[in-house]
Amino acid sequence: MDTLYLKLEQKKQVSSEKALLGDVATLFCGERSVRNRLQALCVAHFSGPKKQRKILTVTDIIAKIQEIYPNIQVTPLGETDTIVEYVPPKKHSLLWEWCKVALVCVICFFGAAFTIITFNNDVSAGSVFEELYKSFTGQTQTGITVLEITYALGLAIGILVFFNHFSGHRLTTDPTPIEVEMEQYEYNVNKSLISYDSRKGQQNDPKADSTGGHRS
Repeated sequence: MDTLYLKLEQKKQVSSEKALLGDVATLFCGERSVRNRLQALCVAHFSGPKKQRKILTVTDIIAKIQEIYPNIQVTPLGETDTIVEYVPPKKHSLLWEWCKVALVCVICFFGAAFTIITFNNDVSAGSVFEELYKSFTGQTQTGITVLEITYALGLAIGILVFFNHFSGHRLTTDPTPIEVEMEQYEYNVNKSLISYDSRKGQQNDPKADSTGGHRS
């Protein structure tokens, strides 16, 4: 009896209408011929020009595997459910991509600028600078001073250090705060999709009783 190790990720994206097991999972088996055949096993079908997704459970996949190899022992690793998202191939317009990037940059720039301005007005940063300048020099502030210049430079440097990213380069190898938040957001979305699909399956399953059934 061969042992097959099956590792599922939480989400996989495919561009073919036939999602193969090798596209959605990582397989390891001592028999290379077994692994190669199972990698070509179709686990989901898609059709149409729009994005679609299907949720597969590890039990669904094991059942398909054992239809071919009834005596194989499957050891699941990783996630117990995976989201297979079908994204049909399409041509990308370089001009449209640059337009979207420019639009996002403009929104982020003016949004961040407005936030900084309202924060400075809220805490009366200008008055604080005037008082500091008068306290250290004994003179009344008449224009832009070294305080405003160093504050602006420090704000820019602080943003770059915090977000750990500038012009395609990283200051360190750690993920940026935006990447961490996006990863957490995607994880929560995927969990919600899996949970919703599970509840929908229970509602549609005539064998599910009021104490909590399951999909067969």
